[in-house]
Amino acid sequence: FKEIPDAKLTFATKFVNRQMLTYDPQLKTRVRFSLMPHKISRLVDVRTSPISDRIDIMNDFVDAGYEVNLNLSPVIYYQGWVEDWIVLFDELNDKLNEKTKQQLKCEIIFLTHNDLLHEVNKGWHPKAEQVLWVPELQEVKYSQTGGKNVRYKRGLKSELVTIMVDLVKNHLPYCGIRYAF
Repeated sequence: FKEIPDAKLTFATKFVNRQMLTYDPQLKTRVRFSLMPHKISRLVDVRTSPISDRIDIMNDFVDAGYEVNLNLSPVIYYQGWVEDWIVLFDELNDKLNEKTKQQLKCEIIFLTHNDLLHEVNKGWHPKAEQVLWVPELQEVKYSQTGGKNVRYKRGLKSELVTIMVDLVKNHLPYCGIRYAF
């Protein structure tokens, strides 16, 4: 990617890999660190690097020549979700340096879940399913491959997206929003 004039590698990650700091990406690689509030991450984001560890490494990645973005995903609606995002945004404000803030952008992606994963999770992680599978708040959407997915109901999701976009604009004013859905 460094040698192809208009090429850029981009990927999202939930892991901290310090070995990547030894590469020379020359701003030809965008790393999107997936973030969600600590409380919900401990419930649904199991076997991944802790959220604070992901935030702590971002300045180092920028210094190493990466473009660093945020993947605010999945955004999950639950009692106290707004307050939990504000706590996360305060941590970003406290830990990110100016160089990182000036190049920062995010994408906002609300939860989509599917019936097959729901059945698996009921067996090994039922507490997470209490916030991931909430039929009274969700509607069915079929994927291009015919899978049965659920997402927040249209009217509700529209309101939630607006709230989340406003939260980012108010609490991370330096962070551009690439897209939100």
